[in-house]
Amino acid sequence: MENVKEISTKPETIKDNRFLAWVERTGNKLPHPFLLFVYLAVGVMLISAIFNYLGVNTYNPKTAEATPIKSLLSGEGIAYMFTNFVKNFVNFPPLGTIITVMLGIGLAERVGLLSTLLTQTVAKAPRHLLTFCVFLAGICGSIASDANYLILIPLVAMVFHSVGRNPLAGAAAAYAAAGAGFDASLFVTVGDALFAGIATDAARIIDPDAYVSAVDNYYFVASSVFVLAIVGTLVIDKIVEPRLNKLHPLSTMVKEKPTADINMTKEEKVGLKRVVLFTLGYMVFVAALVLPETSSLRNEEGGLIPSPFLKSLVPFMFFYFLGIGITYGKAVGKISKVEDIPALMAESVKTLATTLVLFLAIAQFIAYFKWTGIGNLVAYEGAQFLQSAGVDGYLLIIGFILIACICNIFMTSGSAQFALFAPIFIPMLMQLNIEPAFTLAMFRIGDSVTNIISPMSPYFSVALVYMQSYKPDLRIGTLMATMLPLAIGFLVFWTAFLLLWTGLGLDVGPGVSMYIN
Repeated sequence: MENVKEISTKPETIKDNRFLAWVERTGNKLPHPFLLFVYLAVGVMLISAIFNYLGVNTYNPKTAEATPIKSLLSGEGIAYMFTNFVKNFVNFPPLGTIITVMLGIGLAERVGLLSTLLTQTVAKAPRHLLTFCVFLAGICGSIASDANYLILIPLVAMVFHSVGRNPLAGAAAAYAAAGAGFDASLFVTVGDALFAGIATDAARIIDPDAYVSAVDNYYFVASSVFVLAIVGTLVIDKIVEPRLNKLHPLSTMVKEKPTADINMTKEEKVGLKRVVLFTLGYMVFVAALVLPETSSLRNEEGGLIPSPFLKSLVPFMFFYFLGIGITYGKAVGKISKVEDIPALMAESVKTLATTLVLFLAIAQFIAYFKWTGIGNLVAYEGAQFLQSAGVDGYLLIIGFILIACICNIFMTSGSAQFALFAPIFIPMLMQLNIEPAFTLAMFRIGDSVTNIISPMSPYFSVALVYMQSYKPDLRIGTLMATMLPLAIGFLVFWTAFLLLWTGLGLDVGPGVSMYIN
């Protein structure tokens, strides 16, 4: 890992592809995401003052009543910024959610449970289903966050090599699964909670009571896992690996053929069995709380959509991952005393430090955008423009996804990009009766598919380094050519899947369709 920076910045690797060089130069000119939102917040201050001076009006989205844009540089605005600075940050919806979820998932990761599951899923997969299992594990492995890349790419390359397949193709499959399929999963992840919080805050520019839950895209993203796994398998087996076998045959690999026999220890086997038992018991416990018609977790009509239960998924997730983390940790010896539990939880939160710093700036930007009335103005005028241009339905979906995937090449932080998109597009599309959660579903596609072809992604260099351990003369251009068919395949088929899903009138999540009910 210490060689990543050295290898990825050599001049000769940049010359391999002029387009890549241009992307890298352009991306490097972008400020750090924290500074970007600081500049945006300052921009809102200046624009609000100018609009206020010119007498520009904003519009109530429900009544179309005109009210003046409020200036942040007025006496009232300055008082608002200082008196609400801490409040804006503390009340930022994703803040408490992501910390709570990460405390649970982070414990399961620290004791080694998630890495064991990833390793066993891939290493023990039948040969004829190997590629498909890699994509299933990699796409769902986003629950392990960054560890997914660091565990899966070298592991899959080694497994491919051990069964006589091209390890470069294995590394490409793992990188595509973890990167291009990042926003799809069979499990509710930290990203789901994070995006839901940002979407909720943006939707409240229009509707103060709006709420987007972490499962509002679940039906679509869970189904997407199998679509992407099939597409990825076909692209790797039919396009990528045959091409690599011609250009970089197995006989030219510098590493000796390893064995893929990755056995679990006795303690790990016991730990996984106990995790299964805990999971079954937890499911029975949740069912006992929710299934009775008189349950307080149901709504007033006795239903579950919407209900207090759906709004309580974050604590349910927290206690589940806390439980399996403790169960597995005790079995493998990572937790020997009660005091180890809070210590491991504290270690997991350290990984959120950068995100929390970013949230400080994002929270102020969105709050200013909302308070001044600029958010309503952009939503109203933007919706009027889209209506006059006839942009709706399928054309809207395709256009939004393309914008998101192009921007993702230059801004690979999903949270930063969605924090920029959400306060603009969610209120705007709500004026066209588009559900905030559906806008998030469209964003997920654009935020994922181009991750694997962006040199701005830190894992682009990581994938290159792992591939170079088998083929030292491999360059950025080769990596791009290898990943491009996968990115295009995911973009085309994932977008088509959303169009089909919408055309069939299916909900993307519990009670959530394309249009606001």
